[in-house]
Parts: sequence; structure tokens; C-alpha cells
Amino acid sequence: MVVSSKYDVIIIGSGLGALVSAAILSKEGMKVLVLEKGKKIGGLLHTFKRDQTVFNTGMNYIGSLKEGGFLYQYFKYLNIHHDLDLKRMDMEAFEEISFSGDPNTYHYAQGKQGFIDGLCKAFPQEKSNVINYVNGIWKLTKKFPLLYLDDYDKIKKGDDYLSGSAFGFIEEKTNHQKLKMVLGATNSLYGGQKNKTPLYVHALVNRQFIESAHRFVGGSQQLADALHNKILEAGGKVLNRSNVVKISTQDLQNTWVEIEEGEKYYGKKVISNIHPAQTLQMVDDDRLKAVYRKRIINLPNTIGFFNVYLVFKPQRFPYLNRNYYHFAGDEVWSLNQKGYQWPGYFMFYTSCSSHQQQWAENASLMTYLQYDEVKKWEGSIKGNRGADYESFKQEKANLVLQLLEQKFPGINEKIQSYYVSTPLTYEHYIGAPQGAAYGIEKDYNNPYKTLILPKTKIPNLFFTGQNLNMHGALGVTIGAVLTCAEILGYKYLLEKIKMEVM
Repeated sequence: MVVSSKYDVIIIGSGLGALVSAAILSKEGMKVLVLEKGKKIGGLLHTFKRDQTVFNTGMNYIGSLKEGGFLYQYFKYLNIHHDLDLKRMDMEAFEEISFSGDPNTYHYAQGKQGFIDGLCKAFPQEKSNVINYVNGIWKLTKKFPLLYLDDYDKIKKGDDYLSGSAFGFIEEKTNHQKLKMVLGATNSLYGGQKNKTPLYVHALVNRQFIESAHRFVGGSQQLADALHNKILEAGGKVLNRSNVVKISTQDLQNTWVEIEEGEKYYGKKVISNIHPAQTLQMVDDDRLKAVYRKRIINLPNTIGFFNVYLVFKPQRFPYLNRNYYHFAGDEVWSLNQKGYQWPGYFMFYTSCSSHQQQWAENASLMTYLQYDEVKKWEGSIKGNRGADYESFKQEKANLVLQLLEQKFPGINEKIQSYYVSTPLTYEHYIGAPQGAAYGIEKDYNNPYKTLILPKTKIPNLFFTGQNLNMHGALGVTIGAVLTCAEILGYKYLLEKIKMEVM
């Protein structure tokens, strides 16, 4: 058995939360090791190629990165804000929403006033309700920890940002049924459920993109690469193909993790970016009580997605600088529930390969898919799941492409080839249990039950990533800051960030 040198912090996984945590701790002088089981780092920041075109795995656009934005301030502290090649999405419509049988399209515009003005054009009689909705979102997000660095110390523990339902909030703001649907139409960005999704999830996701919405030119892998470079520059180390199978936390002076090949890495602290339930399976420590383990393991996860990755014939379909949400009917909140007529809706976007792009090289088409539909192939080997699995994917793809044709007549004849992924694909590549798109499902009815704190009962074991407060680039970055604050000191780290960016 090989024994390595000792680190201050060992981080398991290399998703955004892991890389931000590693970049912060390395920047602050700690000796950091990141261990990734796959051949590529980045988690849902991965990109991959099909027919020589680049596809994003899970992050097709990013919010709040204009100068002075919520996420910009953290990226500036990490000194990666100049390393990202970004293209601003359409100011008047970064999201376009449509419904079968309705000739109108509805738009989300960037900027608070732009968003209000855009919806008021479509719903002129609802101006006061639209304003009340937007003001409510702004008021709620102001309570979210660490969104505002200039007054972070005024946020009180236990503040009421966790209370309230996203669906209920929209219901209270207007009686106009179409406006309600439009305001809730992008809930697939967080796996929205009318009887569970907290208001703060809806509010934070929407506000960050309203503030500013950008595409990654050339793909989202650049964000992982930028963070990776900062980690290396600060003396940190990142190892891929290093699958952690055991974590020992009993000895505070000799904490270690063991990878599949048998090598042990010693450190003072361990941060896990992988799912908490998977983490606990590797830890044998009686300080983690049975009731805690049971609660974490039994927490429900968000739904997964069925994706069709389209490659277009050259110069046949235009590059579109916005996202499209199209619904087969008038329901936007129950499409991830069992028994609903599938597919029900899709999200569609063309990838960005250059700033002056005229034609789309490819596009991604996605909709929900229950894991139960692919469970019969659970545990099978990727690429060797059999003809029935391939037939299943083909049948599903045909249905989604039919709905796509309704929105964009003639598009199917412009497709050169396409590739399909299911929740099994995400489970294989990303390690997400059952292909869960957004980690643990949040529930406003019992918010603290589904909230994972960065600090555990074991003083040298911490969590980070999308399973904490919030998923998405902004939520995960803030979660990583909170994790690092538990190690470096809350006041010290926040003052340091504030000093460098203000």
C-alpha cells in the first residue's frame, strides 16, 4: 500500500463546489488535494464532442456575471473573471416561452426594469402585479446569505428566506392564468414542484439570470479549467482517475482517504463534493449517529433529464442567442410527476462557438424523465445495455423531436445526426444518484430537513456542492464559500473577499 504526503485539506470530487473550495483554500495558503474519479474534472461543467462539435453537459448559461454582479464578485476574488469567454444573451429575451395552440411568445428580458417592461408588453393589464412579483423576488433574495458582500454581517441566522412556496408566491401575485404559467415556466431549471419547491430557490435562480445572462463561448469546461489553473498556481494538486472508496476521520491528526487502487492520502480535513449519502457510505465513525445517517440517505433527490443532442447540417439552422421553453399544454408545474403525458415540454438551446456566430453547429433538447423508466437497466454497463435500451431511447427521442417540430417547423430535416442521454448516463458520468439533476430535493414544508450544513458532527469532515443551500453556479459558489468559512473563519474569509473586490 502506497502512502502519500500529508495535505491540509483533501477534497473529494471536482464539481464546481469542489473546485471553488480548492481555489479559495489554496489561495489562502493551504496545501490542497482534489481527487476526481473520472478522467475529466468539472462535474456538470464537463463538455464533450460529437461530430466535431462541442456540447455542454449541464451548464448551458450562467447568470450574474456582469461587472459588479453577485457571482462576479466571487470570481473576481478568485481572479478568474478575465479568464472566461462569455457572450451576453439577448437583452430583450434571454428566455422565450411558448405553448402549443397559443400564437404568442413570452419573454424574460435582462435587467429588473427590462424584465418588468417585457412582461407588461404581453400583459398590459397586469403591470402592478408584475411589479409586485419582481419586487417580491428582490426582497427575498436580499435575505439570502452572502449574496451581498457589503452587508453580509447583517444577515441573521435563521432568517426567513427559507419560508414560502414558489408556486404559492406566484398564485398570490396574480389571477391571470397565462401570466402564472409564464412566471413559473422555467421551473425545470430547479426541478420545480408546486407542493414542495421553496420560494428562495425560484427567486435566486430567476434573479441571477435577470441580472445578467451569458453563454460560454466554446463551452462551460473553461470555468473548470480556469479554477484548475488557479489551484495549480497556488500549489494545489488535482488528480483524476482517483476514485475514493473510504474516508477515515477517527484520528484528527491522521485523517485519510483511500482510493480504489489502494493508495492513501493523509490530511487534516476532508471536504466532500459528492452526494452526502454516498459520502456517508465511505465513513465509519460513530460520531455520525444512525438517525443522522438515516435522514441523509432517505432524502429524496430531484428528477433527472432525457437529452437529445442535435448536430445540424452545415449552415442550415441559425444560432439562437436565447433559450426556448415550449409546452404541449397549459401545465408547467406537474411535468416532472409520474403519470403525466410525456414529454409535456422541452427546453432547447443552440451552443455558442463564437461571438459572431450566424449558424448553429449543434443544439441541446431536454425534458424530464422519471428514473423508474430506466430502472430496469440500473447497474448495466454504459454502451452495453442491450437492444431494448437503444429502442427505448429511440422511441423517446422521436416523441421529443415531434414536439420540437411543432415549435420549429422543418427543423428535423436540418439535423445531420443526434445522440441521446438518460438519467443513467448522468449517473454514470457525474455520479449523481439516479441521475438527479439538482441533487437533494428541497421542500419548503420542512426546509431544515432537506438543508445540508457544510459542517458535520465530525470536526474534520465537511460538505460542499449543490446539495447544500442551493444548486447552480451562484448557489454552489456561495455554498463553497460557506464551507471554506468553516475552515478559515467566517469573519476572516468574508472580510478578505470584501476587501479584494470592493
